[in-house]
Amino acid sequence: MSHLKLGGLYNRFVLFLVAELLAASILFVLLCLGLSQNVLGLNQPLSDPILMILAWGIAISVLGVGAWWIVHTQVLRPVARLAAVGQAFSEGDLDASAGLLGNDELSRLGRSFDAMAASLKTTLERLENQQGFLQDLIDADPDGLRVMTHDGTIVMANRAYCANLGITREAALGSRCYASSHGRSEPCAPTLITCPLHEIAVNGTDVKTVQVIRLKDGRERHVEIHAAPLTAPDGSLLVVESIRDLASDIRFSHEQKLSAIGELAAGVAHEIRNPLASVRLALQSLTKQSEAGQLQEGSLMDYLKLVDGQVDKCIDVTSRLLRLSVNQGNQLQIVPVRTAIEETVSLLAFEAAETKIETELHLPAKEVAVTAADGDLRLVVLNLVQNAFHAMPKGGKLTVSASADEKWVDIEVADTGIGIKPDMMGRIFQPFFSSRADGVQGTGIGLTICKGIVERSGGTIHAVSQPGEGAKFIVRLPRAALN
Repeated sequence: MSHLKLGGLYNRFVLFLVAELLAASILFVLLCLGLSQNVLGLNQPLSDPILMILAWGIAISVLGVGAWWIVHTQVLRPVARLAAVGQAFSEGDLDASAGLLGNDELSRLGRSFDAMAASLKTTLERLENQQGFLQDLIDADPDGLRVMTHDGTIVMANRAYCANLGITREAALGSRCYASSHGRSEPCAPTLITCPLHEIAVNGTDVKTVQVIRLKDGRERHVEIHAAPLTAPDGSLLVVESIRDLASDIRFSHEQKLSAIGELAAGVAHEIRNPLASVRLALQSLTKQSEAGQLQEGSLMDYLKLVDGQVDKCIDVTSRLLRLSVNQGNQLQIVPVRTAIEETVSLLAFEAAETKIETELHLPAKEVAVTAADGDLRLVVLNLVQNAFHAMPKGGKLTVSASADEKWVDIEVADTGIGIKPDMMGRIFQPFFSSRADGVQGTGIGLTICKGIVERSGGTIHAVSQPGEGAKFIVRLPRAALN
């Protein structure tokens, strides 16, 4: 044991005991001499057993008091202080401090306690800051977002989720998903409803579904849920759900539709103005001939036929515009593709002429149909054609084509514009991303809306491009049978 270094407290305690024993021995000798000389008047040491016991008792008492004092001040009091600090730590008070001075073992242990508390406090503050940042991060998502354990217990929820349901974050956290968003007391039956928790537990892949959730006030709302698995640091399974309010999505889509129609104002006004001008000329001619008494029945019928034909043109333009602007929500129907493309592109004829863009249509001779919302399909074509126009500010060629097989119908919109840079290709469908060649700052939501409409209709959309060689957008939609 010679290699073991003894600390200061141990050394002091051993030295103190040696000193106490030496002092007690000296005291014992002095007591014996004192008692024999002063009490009994003897000139030799005391040898009476009773008096010797008395002397030993006094010496041991002094020794005991000294031992108690050093144990109390050097051991018990610091240990009690350390115990109090440990209790404070366990209760979450990391500001507690042992405050022990000296260089013995207990003092060094106390300083270690203080350093550990300071380090733990710093770590907890860092974790709280990271937790706050993570919460702010998910709160920035406009869609509802919640994170759940494998049994549906909500451990995180963002501001949009709570606002959509009309509940507080405190009410959401710790509750079960089926109780929070569906008002149920028991889990949803996976045979009756697509349960993301069940599907992920079985298949381990992302889940996308449409459900009806129940708000706090009892109202129901249709939402689109996209759920994905996430492995926690401890290895447990978490499920992250993004919940989009379809009613807001429809409003957003309709607002974009009205914005796109607004860009047609000049072209539509031109298409209506020309027929109206012809009608006005015909009426003026009729008036003049009638006033001069030269109106003949044959001329009258010719002018009336001309007016009727020009009015039909105005009605046709307004009908095409109305079919584009009508809000049909998410109702899917059988939509003739050729008709939708021809009528939509015709609304842009004036803009194409003004910007020196040549337009070509390559459509099937026999009409084919897709399953979609009629107004939404027209909006997709309108947005893609306008997007092509923006890519050709100095003129060019636009080609819109359609083809079909037994299951799918492909619609392609190609231009000879500046093309799309490779580093931008992955961002073109992101909300609010805009990079127009004509230098105008766009809204950045046109292609996002197109993607949402196409995917909601069960189709896909993607782009191919080479910088400087134009771009082509390909929309694929499920084919429908025409009656």
